Amino acid sequence: MKRSILVLPLLVSAAFAQTTGSATVVGTVTDTSGAVIATAAINLVNTETQFVYNGETNTEGGYYIASVVPGTYRMTIQAQGFKRYVREGLILRTSEQPRIDVQLELGAVTESVNVTGAAPLLETETTSTGQILEGETIVKIPVLQKYAFRVLLYLPSTSNINGQHVVGQRERAIGYTLDGVSGKEPVRSMIGSTNQVTSTTIDALQEVKLFTTGMPAEFGHSAGGLLSTVFKSGTNRFHGSAEDRYIQKSLVHRTYLEQLPRNNPFTYHELSATLSGPVYIPKIYNGKDKTFWLFGFQRHHEKGGETATNAVPSPEMLAGNFPLANFNQIFDPATTAFGQNSLCQPAGSECWYRTPFPNNQIPLSRVDPAIRNFLGHNPYTPENNTLRTFNAALGPTNNLITPTNYRSYRTRFDAKVDHQFSSDHKMFGRYSQVRHRSWRDRLSPEIAWTDYDWRAVPIPIDQRNAVISDTYTISPTMINEARIGYNRRRGTVFPSTLDQNWASQLGSRM
Repeated sequence: MKRSILVLPLLVSAAFAQTTGSATVVGTVTDTSGAVIATAAINLVNTETQFVYNGETNTEGGYYIASVVPGTYRMTIQAQGFKRYVREGLILRTSEQPRIDVQLELGAVTESVNVTGAAPLLETETTSTGQILEGETIVKIPVLQKYAFRVLLYLPSTSNINGQHVVGQRERAIGYTLDGVSGKEPVRSMIGSTNQVTSTTIDALQEVKLFTTGMPAEFGHSAGGLLSTVFKSGTNRFHGSAEDRYIQKSLVHRTYLEQLPRNNPFTYHELSATLSGPVYIPKIYNGKDKTFWLFGFQRHHEKGGETATNAVPSPEMLAGNFPLANFNQIFDPATTAFGQNSLCQPAGSECWYRTPFPNNQIPLSRVDPAIRNFLGHNPYTPENNTLRTFNAALGPTNNLITPTNYRSYRTRFDAKVDHQFSSDHKMFGRYSQVRHRSWRDRLSPEIAWTDYDWRAVPIPIDQRNAVISDTYTISPTMINEARIGYNRRRGTVFPSTLDQNWASQLGSRM
């Protein structure tokens, strides 16, 4: 069985349209008397990558700079006859549109007014509400299994009762994007499901924003809120990180009702690593201030199990022996007849009846050959709890206490490249892949024959997500962005018993 989804959206943005995953800065430039200043030059420079964004005030003194990659910036505004305005440490965040109004002082342009330590910017230009978590915060908090979508648990207006919900909406209605490209299957997938959305290396994320109400027009397929994630970019300095969140087996305690010690194998690792920097090829190319790369890796590596109490056939049952002291009486179907019999009610009346097997034991010669062949594979785990077994009319219960067996391996890769052709032309591309390998569930401890255990069926899942975005500033009042995305989820189910003609192997007459 295979399921896949392919999404290829093409986004073209003009001026006065917010671009998914980026920031926009608006404002008005005036002099100290309140008169507007036209044709003032606006300059934004990313302090890590030196990417430049330029703008200019219009005849009403207003400016608008869109498609700005989230990060920390230095803002410069200058006009003839006024001192230059410089603001350091300007933090621009995902999908926000803060207003920065500036008053310029009279003086020479060689003079400057420097602003530092300013209050955090407020989103004042849209009706959207939500919450942002920066990448530095995400890597420090204990995100469950380091799934990007599980940062929802740390954000307001969410709940985790019977799934993850935003402002009371159903789980599958939550949108989920990676650099503006959907990371989930439309309609059926739920953002809280481990295998239904593309999960990335969270250490490689610049920011995560949860939209709750007032969804911007550029977002679709998001009736119940939207979780928007944006990846980091490389910088002029090489960066790297590595981490392993590890659980020691000796520190895992049994639950209150567990009777056996946890002797089953146990391993739990959440490994992650990131590398980034400028593209540099000795004697060929130096990408300083121009071209940057980022690589992320994450691995969920888990082996585990818990004590389980189950029921399995006893050796007497497998031999066809069902003592009347413990079981209901079994009748021979080959003796079906109609007439007067003491088994009829009232006694001696006519009815359909059957004769009981002597001593409630079924001769093995009467067992279907297919069943004998099936039992010849020893499909059931032998009982090991005979002293505490509770015998019911349909068979023993609680006669097996044994650990379950679980395996789960998920590997994630992310790679991104950013390039600045000029201050007016920028481009980036990213590719993410998730490789999920596990069984359908914990192995059934009562089943010894793996081919017979439906939980032991492997369910490999592969997910790929990619985006290419090109942003070109045509003029201070017109910006064009083209973005194409790819999202695919491929799930397969290949039982080990597939196409082996088991009806013939077992001798079934059907």
